[in-house]
Amino acid sequence: MKICTQCHQSFSPAPAEIEFLKRINLPLPTLCPTCRRQGRFAWRNDRTLYHRTCSLTGRQIISIYSPHSPYKVYDQNEWHTDKWDAMEYGRDFDFNRPFFEQFNELMLDTPKTSMFSSRNENSDYTNGAQQDKNCYMIFVSDHNQDCYYSYAIDSCTDCTECLNCYRSTLCMECVDCSSSYNLVYCEKTHNSRDSYLLYDCKNCENCFACFGLRAKKYCILNQQYSQVDYEQKIKKFDLGSHQFMQLMREDVKRRRQAQQIHQYYDGNNNDHVTGDHIVNCKNCIECYDSGTLEDCGYLIFSFNSKDCFDGHVVVDHCELCYGTLGTINQYNTQFTFMSFYSKNSMYLDHSQYCQDCFGCSALKRAQYCILNKQYSKEAYEKMRDRIIAHMKKTGEWGMPLPPALSPFGYNETVAQEYFPLDQKEALKNGWKWNEEEKQSRAVYQGPQLSMPDHIRQTPKEITEKVFQCETCKKPYKIIPQEIRLYQAHGLPLYHQCFDDRHLARIRQRNPRQLWKRHCQKCKKPVETTYAPTRPEIIYCEECYLNSVY
Repeated sequence: MKICTQCHQSFSPAPAEIEFLKRINLPLPTLCPTCRRQGRFAWRNDRTLYHRTCSLTGRQIISIYSPHSPYKVYDQNEWHTDKWDAMEYGRDFDFNRPFFEQFNELMLDTPKTSMFSSRNENSDYTNGAQQDKNCYMIFVSDHNQDCYYSYAIDSCTDCTECLNCYRSTLCMECVDCSSSYNLVYCEKTHNSRDSYLLYDCKNCENCFACFGLRAKKYCILNQQYSQVDYEQKIKKFDLGSHQFMQLMREDVKRRRQAQQIHQYYDGNNNDHVTGDHIVNCKNCIECYDSGTLEDCGYLIFSFNSKDCFDGHVVVDHCELCYGTLGTINQYNTQFTFMSFYSKNSMYLDHSQYCQDCFGCSALKRAQYCILNKQYSKEAYEKMRDRIIAHMKKTGEWGMPLPPALSPFGYNETVAQEYFPLDQKEALKNGWKWNEEEKQSRAVYQGPQLSMPDHIRQTPKEITEKVFQCETCKKPYKIIPQEIRLYQAHGLPLYHQCFDDRHLARIRQRNPRQLWKRHCQKCKKPVETTYAPTRPEIIYCEECYLNSVY
């Protein structure tokens, strides 16, 4: 049993975690899994975008770094050129000072890439995105076309206001859906089409306000109708009214909380796993929103990797990675930030195709470097071992990248979405805060316009208007692509800004935290994201499957 040095709660490292750390010669963590997750989130600015100038060319660019950020920021296309050399920032290690202090100074001197996106077409306002076409304000999303205001979507077309959706078309305001067509306000729904307000449904079509259905047609509130009766009843619903749809959503939520049986976690084809929203995984501890992992722990948005712990976006055949953020195809790397295709290295920032490097930033295709200074193999190994011994004396050895070194303000990052703090609390922890992000949420001082309740009341010039968020009072606009989708579906427009819409979708999902409970049918013990105080009926996987099939 250990005591977390941040929250002061007790925690016990899992046996698999202990064995993994022995394998890579690192000490046991001093922070509990939740505090480690919060620290990693504080390094991820996924959605806060700014206009600023490129530090190399002076041209205007879109960036995840604010105009007043102390970092050098290059347009991402310029960053990948050979117009500059990160080795020019190389320096000697000072054994009279802490490692993290010197690593931070190097990070401040070396250029950062303006965003993380590649091979996109007409999709400038995206981040953590690749191979997207005609997309706007989508983040951590790949292979999409004509999609807007979404997060963690993949291979989708004509979708808007979605979270964690895959291979879907014409879906609007959906969460955790896949392989579906023409869904609206649906959650945990797969292989379905032409439906509204579904929750935990599979292989369904032409259904309205239903939950827990399998292979059904023409159902309303879980009651079966003929096709003719179904179509007549649907016509009576005022689907174009914002007020009506909000009331229906609340009604369905109350019904399913009281009546629906829930599987203790969302996943399938797994073997010995804990977490939520996971598929095709084996021997994994508390992983979320991930797939095809083996012998891993505490990963989020991670895929096709093995023997990795404590990571956020660890993808494409990573192995022996620990404490990494934004990791693609790396082997035996620890404590890296947005570093790809590297191996046998530690404490890397924005580095690619590197091996045998320690405490380096913005390097490309380098080997045997420390603080961006070149060494011979023998000199590198000797210096690296001396630095590790020094870090053991300063208490830094084995510590994750500190949130205090993150290049972003806490309020710009994913951490604020899952672990919200006010400015005073963040600064008390020694973490940064960006006043520019706060100012971007300032109350609109122009004409006070309210979004009409009904889609039929939408004025022709709506895309030229500025509206005020009903939640935070921040100004927001409607883009032409979206209005066409909502009008085609006959659905009401939203009354909140994108930030609050995104946060609302996150809160529809269970928290990334596990509680010990028992199946409410067979009493088998389970670890679940449903807190014991919640009203839902929770079954183990076997009892759940027996109840729905």
